[in-house]
Amino acid sequence: MPHKAIEQTLSFSRFATYRNAVVAHTGEDCVYTALNLYEWNAKLAAGFFVPLHIYEVTLRNAISDAISQRYGVDWPTNDYFLNSLTSKNKRAITSLYRDHGYQGVGKILPEVKLFFWEEMLTKRHDGRIWRPYVNTVFPNTAHLSVEQIRTQLKDACFTIRKLRNRIAHHEPIFNQATLPDIYSLIASTIAMRCNETHEWLNQLETVNELLSNKVI
Repeated sequence: MPHKAIEQTLSFSRFATYRNAVVAHTGEDCVYTALNLYEWNAKLAAGFFVPLHIYEVTLRNAISDAISQRYGVDWPTNDYFLNSLTSKNKRAITSLYRDHGYQGVGKILPEVKLFFWEEMLTKRHDGRIWRPYVNTVFPNTAHLSVEQIRTQLKDACFTIRKLRNRIAHHEPIFNQATLPDIYSLIASTIAMRCNETHEWLNQLETVNELLSNKVI
């Protein structure tokens, strides 16, 4: 395989991350191994798309359901809800229908950034949303306190979102300290919501097989 040509196409500076990792691990500068590492990293990033897809949809639906129980199904336009948000998050929601009008929550959900859902898991929403409704929208959490549930969900979302953003920008993930934990965080969040969806995810995912066959 013409490794040098591929290295030049990808850019020497980009490929250097992989070559340097191989040198640090083996003590040798091997372009072949570096390319294998690049391929493995790309396959792993692709493998994460299915779990991330199911995770994001599950999380946003659960949080939306909780908000709906307090503020109604059209919570994106509810002034009481909007005024409970930070200015940044209020703008994030209202900007989604400012120009074209509100067409229902189903049109809004896919456009809301993961960071917004993470922010909904802060302590400020405990009294209005999480204490009354967390066990309803995350029914497999009866053994945990409201604060434990919310904290676990928020911490997981932060870690998952960081890796998700790296994947979206085609950045290396093989060298991330949180990499071994990401799938379990995704799976545990989904398990809080639905056992059947959790089992389905475990049947679909390819991440763990890739992680068990690392290049370095």
